[in-house]
Amino acid sequence: MSMKYTHTAISMITCLLLITSVVGCSQGTKQQSQLPIIDMHSHALVGSLDWFSPKDFYGIQRSETGEELLKARFELYRKYNIVKVALFGDPNTLEVWKSKDEGDLFIPGLYMSSSDQDGMTPERFEELVKSGKIEIFGEIIPMSSGTTISDPEWQPYLKICEQYDVPCSVHTGQEWVNYHLTWPKIRLALGDPYLIEDILKRYPKLRVYISHAGFEWYEHAAVLMFVYPNLYTDLGWSLYGSPMVRRFAKEFLIRAQEGKFLDRVMFGTDSIAYPHGIGMSIEYLNSLEFLSEKDKRDILYNNAARFLRLEEE
Repeated sequence: MSMKYTHTAISMITCLLLITSVVGCSQGTKQQSQLPIIDMHSHALVGSLDWFSPKDFYGIQRSETGEELLKARFELYRKYNIVKVALFGDPNTLEVWKSKDEGDLFIPGLYMSSSDQDGMTPERFEELVKSGKIEIFGEIIPMSSGTTISDPEWQPYLKICEQYDVPCSVHTGQEWVNYHLTWPKIRLALGDPYLIEDILKRYPKLRVYISHAGFEWYEHAAVLMFVYPNLYTDLGWSLYGSPMVRRFAKEFLIRAQEGKFLDRVMFGTDSIAYPHGIGMSIEYLNSLEFLSEKDKRDILYNNAARFLRLEEE
C-alpha cells in the first residue's frame, strides 16, 4: 500500500473512532439525563403570585398564577425526570395540587411559620397525619415568628411526628431580602442550625432534615451533620439563588465531602414562583467538578430515596 493510501486509511479510521466517541458520549449524556431525580423541597401556591418580585435575581420572569406555575412545573418534572417532590403548603393548597398530580409525584408537607398558623393545632395536625393528607412536617420556619424549633409551642407537633414516623423539614439560614418587613419578629440569628440540636437529642427517633444546608451558616450545618449521623439536609434555594448563596452551597458540599457525609445531602429546589430555578439548580450541581458522578447521583436521587425509605417499597 502506498504512503498516500496509508494516510487516507488512517484518516478514515480516525474519523470513525471520533464519530463513535461522539455518539457514545451523546448517548451517555442522554442516559444520564433520564435518570430519576427527587426534589426534597418545593412549595405549592394558588391564585395570583404578584406578592413575589416580578423577576428573580437573574432577571427571569416569575409565573403569574398558581395554575401557570403548576403547568410549568409539570413540564420541567417531565423534562428532568423528577419522580418525587416534597411539596409544602397549607392543607387546602396541597389538596388542589394533589388533585392535579401527574404520576403520584407529590409528597404533601405542612408548611408552618408559626405553631398556630391558620388555626392549626396539634390535634388537627394528628388527624391530617393519620388520614395520609400530610406525610412531611415542613417546611417549618420558626424564625419567622421569632421562635426556634426547640421552643415549647412546637413540641406537641414533634412528638406526633416521632410517634407516626413523619419526617420533619426545618428551615435554616437566611430568608429573602426584606422578609423582615413581612414578619417583624424574624431574626437572622434564629436561622442558625445549632438551634435545632435540642430536638435531635430530645427525639432520637425523629427523622429530621434541615433546609438549604444552613445557607450562611453552612459551617454550622456541616459540623451538626458530622456530629449527628442521622441528620440530613436538602440544598434548596442555595443551588439557584444569587452567586453569594451558590457559594454557600459549594462551600458546604466541600465540607460534606471532607467529612464523608455527602450520603446525607439531598437535592432540593425550594421552587416557588420561579419554576426555571429547577433546571438552574440541576445544572449548577452538575457543574461542580469536585463532585464525582456517583456523588451527584446520590444527591439527586439515592440519598432522598433512602431517607424516604423508597427502597423498602
